[in-house]
Amino acid sequence: MIGFHIDMNIAQFTEAYLAKWLHELARLGYDTVVWEVENNVRWETCPECVSPDAFTKEEFRRILQLCRNLGLEPIPLFQPIAHCEYVLKLDKYKYLAEKQGSIDQYCPRHPDLLPFLKRWVDEYAELFGKLQHFHLGADEAWALGTCGKCAEYVRSHSLSDLYIEHVNALAEPLIQRGITPIIWADMALHHNEALDKLSRDIMLFDWFYDRWHGRGKFWVWGKGWVYDENIPLDVLDQFGEYLFPNGDEPGRSPETFYTADYLAAEGFRAATCPASSSYGDNVFSPRNWHHMINTFDSCHKGLQADLAGSCLTSWSVHLYPWELQLAAISIPPYVAENPHSTIERFQDSFVRSRFGTVENGFWLACGLLSKSCLFTHTSSLGFDKAALPVGADHVQRTIEKISSQGLLDRELNNAIGCLAEYRKGLALLEAFGEAASTGQDILEAWVLAARNLVNRAEATAALLERARGSVVRVEHFLETMRSLREETDRFYEGVIKPTRRREMMEWMYGSMDAALSEAAGQTKG
Repeated sequence: MIGFHIDMNIAQFTEAYLAKWLHELARLGYDTVVWEVENNVRWETCPECVSPDAFTKEEFRRILQLCRNLGLEPIPLFQPIAHCEYVLKLDKYKYLAEKQGSIDQYCPRHPDLLPFLKRWVDEYAELFGKLQHFHLGADEAWALGTCGKCAEYVRSHSLSDLYIEHVNALAEPLIQRGITPIIWADMALHHNEALDKLSRDIMLFDWFYDRWHGRGKFWVWGKGWVYDENIPLDVLDQFGEYLFPNGDEPGRSPETFYTADYLAAEGFRAATCPASSSYGDNVFSPRNWHHMINTFDSCHKGLQADLAGSCLTSWSVHLYPWELQLAAISIPPYVAENPHSTIERFQDSFVRSRFGTVENGFWLACGLLSKSCLFTHTSSLGFDKAALPVGADHVQRTIEKISSQGLLDRELNNAIGCLAEYRKGLALLEAFGEAASTGQDILEAWVLAARNLVNRAEATAALLERARGSVVRVEHFLETMRSLREETDRFYEGVIKPTRRREMMEWMYGSMDAALSEAAGQTKG
């Protein structure tokens, strides 16, 4: 499998944009597309959750037909445990929540849940037509066992039993229809006490976005990061043969992607899953090298004979478009075709093929735009997968909180440091554009991101300086930001549907505009 994951939880893409990228994915050499549709189709099972601009079923079938015509297997992805904010934020469905007052996870023991989910799975299957695979999500269910019914079950069984029983119940009807269910692997690895009970007809997508060879540490679900030179005995007891398949003699480093080997040895079909966009990125551009090296090493692992390939994930809550993810998106088919190549050779090939030049300033520019300062990241801008409105006073309240914690100087110094790098990155991109003979549309997207980052760092630094008591005028930053907002909105016009595009612009700019407007008024006063 050489798969690409399309996440429409936040980025509700237009049909034209999807068609453009389906052609590009096919041209690159992908063979699979995983569709995380969420509320972007007019569902009958849960009509209350449907987005105002959601596809009709006829429109989405047209997209699926194009997908198949291009040789791309379409796989639906439906979340039946966690990441169900788009449902649970509605009053009608809050009773299905695992934790009252929280909207991120269903209660797997609620008697109404399985019938509701199975109806929806059937509706997905009807929409997608003939299926080989069906992705049942099931990742990051961190509230498992919270409610009374679930806690009682866990006391006599385990969290692993609770999770696996729910997954098996949804998977079995698909298996009976000759469809291979898929789940993310994190929870099966995190709660693996009852792993022997998980159906081996289920395929596991082994995701992790912060690992690559030579990092000096590896991830253990349920424990966190473990450093190469200090591996606990219980970890070695459970995973030693996969961490050190050639023995743990001095000088050998542990296998970074050992979990895929472990799952394969346990009898599962497993695929590795890197990311071209993930938590930690700013809203204007990705951590480019971070995603490239993760994707490069993860996809090499997926080529292993006992593994099932790789699927590149792209989480749209971080807002920046696929144009800025193109380097990472280009890697999985490249690795499949050039298994003995290096990432440096890929970089040379990418710049030559995309921009018609051997000048290499592009990569340094991307790297300079990879870092985040205050108010360039989803968490500091106050929004997440719940897609709820952000208060106009969010930026001001965040600054007041930072001030009360004594962190103003730290955040100011980081903003100033990032500003210098953003400016240098912008200059490099503009110079690179002079050398490039092709790919101007990609470079225009990068330059727009760089200009947004420069303005955001300038505005953030000014607001923080004012919070420290300095008199700093902000009118210019506000005027520039409003112009950038209009320009960014025009860029996204062909990418994102209108209702969600307005929301995205508000998430990215709204509370910053309010804070700068208030500061400008105070200065005038």
